[in-house]
Amino acid sequence: MDILALRPVPAAAVLMAITRRCPLRCRHCSTGSLPASEEHPGEIFQRFAGTFAPGDGPRLVMLTGGEPLLRPRLARSLAETAARGGARTMILSGMFFAPRVPPAAGGVARIPPAIDAAIDAADHFSASLDAFHEEEVPRESVFAVMRALLARGKDLSFHVTGTGPGDPYLRDVTAAIRREFGDRVPMLVGRVGAVGRARTAALAIPSLPSLPAAAGSEAAPGAPAGTASRTAPPAPPAPPAPPAPAGTAGAVTASEAGPPAGTGTAGSALPCAMAAWPAVGFDGTITACCNQDVVDHRPVPGHLRLGHAGTDDWDTVRRRCLESGVLRALRTYGPLWLAGAPPERGYCETCRTLDVPPPAPTPAAAFMERQVRDLQLAGGGTGFARRYGCPPYDHLVSLGHPERDHDF
Repeated sequence: MDILALRPVPAAAVLMAITRRCPLRCRHCSTGSLPASEEHPGEIFQRFAGTFAPGDGPRLVMLTGGEPLLRPRLARSLAETAARGGARTMILSGMFFAPRVPPAAGGVARIPPAIDAAIDAADHFSASLDAFHEEEVPRESVFAVMRALLARGKDLSFHVTGTGPGDPYLRDVTAAIRREFGDRVPMLVGRVGAVGRARTAALAIPSLPSLPAAAGSEAAPGAPAGTASRTAPPAPPAPPAPPAPAGTAGAVTASEAGPPAGTGTAGSALPCAMAAWPAVGFDGTITACCNQDVVDHRPVPGHLRLGHAGTDDWDTVRRRCLESGVLRALRTYGPLWLAGAPPERGYCETCRTLDVPPPAPTPAAAFMERQVRDLQLAGGGTGFARRYGCPPYDHLVSLGHPERDHDF
């Protein structure tokens, strides 16, 4: 909830894809990662994180990949460096290190020491879980690792991906997570996008054991007092999936880098919150968008390039993110409005090919920018999940949230 509530705030966070490598071969992977995929010196990322300063640095650093925990010492070092700069850290993992043979029912899993230290250094840990990951890592093995982490008080979440609201797998797995963890662990549910291996792969959902008929129809056993009962979400027709973003199998951001929900006529205003957080790609190139087609391709469109982690510092990147007239207009009106383009042209495609001068920085434009930002902030984490995620699962980001004021 807290992380997603920050999503519309420019430069509130930075995403860092510290490797493109991954030992898993999930058929839906947005990055097309392989064990021998590209990987650049850790010093590039470490140097950039070293420029964060308390009060002016990002509030959150999100470590993704590929599989970031293939570089556990780098992940730990980045988390510790970010903390000295006043930032908190989140790690998103595909859980390759979970035991291939699940522990006995209800058991916990041993986590390799270097990986355990990296997770411990981060403030939040999120596991990717979907039908395609389950072909590589058993669900119960993932649950066993998460049980071990939850038992010692780690802040956790799941990034769950499916083919759309009508996907029966989403009903199955979200109900299983709620039962297993007593509604204490939130979920961000997104949709697979046609990016990376998923662009050409046939993504029929693998067969999985079905849950009992009552699954998901009652509050999970062990749920905190006052937890409301919820029925399993209905299955409306699936809308088209958005393009997936940078991240382990597109998870953090299958709900973060596609176009927002909505339709309109030519030139409709449809603000983009994805032009808010800088994203450091595998080679250190920093973009204003985490959409995988932006992160992967060179050259990066000029209006979306913010710099390079090997040469620029955070203050420079932050200033470019905040002051760019085109980025400010994208966050306020969206690319269709800027280009005067019809919706069928494609929201993200229109942005990548955008070639227009920035609108004049008038008082009215500044007023609109504040209004759009504040409307999105008012929607909070659930509002963001509803707009970019997979309804009707948006409420699951609030599970376990203490609903109290805090310093984040």
